[in-house]
Amino acid sequence: MAQQHRGMKTRRLIVQTAAEVFCERGYDGTSTTEILTRSQLTRGALYFHFDSKQQLAEAVASVPAEVFVPPDGPVALQCLVDFSLRHAERLATDVVLRASMRLSAEHGTGCAQGAAPHEAKLRAVLLRMLQQADRAGELVPGADPVEVTDVLMGFFTNVQPYWAKTTAGLTHRLATLWRYLLPSIATAELLPRLRLHPGRAPQPAGCGEGTAPAMSGSMS
Repeated sequence: MAQQHRGMKTRRLIVQTAAEVFCERGYDGTSTTEILTRSQLTRGALYFHFDSKQQLAEAVASVPAEVFVPPDGPVALQCLVDFSLRHAERLATDVVLRASMRLSAEHGTGCAQGAAPHEAKLRAVLLRMLQQADRAGELVPGADPVEVTDVLMGFFTNVQPYWAKTTAGLTHRLATLWRYLLPSIATAELLPRLRLHPGRAPQPAGCGEGTAPAMSGSMS
């Protein structure tokens, strides 16, 4: 048992260290030598767990399914806002998740073909939630779920160059994007009841008073 525990601990250290290097330098710029130097492990220890850099990248990119599970709630658009802010917060605090996002963005440019599910999964969740909001009558006429998804994905992909320097304010920047985006896509009836900060979820139309106006605050 003790040996098994040490093996699991070593594997976690390798994945964590590899994620830091992948996040900073990308797949092509990462070497196993750099990973070993930072982790202070032997090459034998690395290859006991991973046969190659490609296999290591695939381990880093294997994001747990629960990361892409949206919250439940009566208002689809609010669930979307909450999910996106939660994902931004996770990216800000979890280097493995950030590395998986960068590897996903590099898909087809040197990164292992099987190591890039993050971006596609995130896009699918955002699009599905926007389509739900559209079917529920929460979006204004002309608001295209595909185009709104592109805007949100643009945020998540365009902030990647800054991750090697700082992740401070990532959630706040996304909340600011929502503050300007929501008035363009949410119905006038729903907009005042949406929130960009923790609190009681808004209710569907006809179910009582709403919460604080959407412009009243943001998560940071």
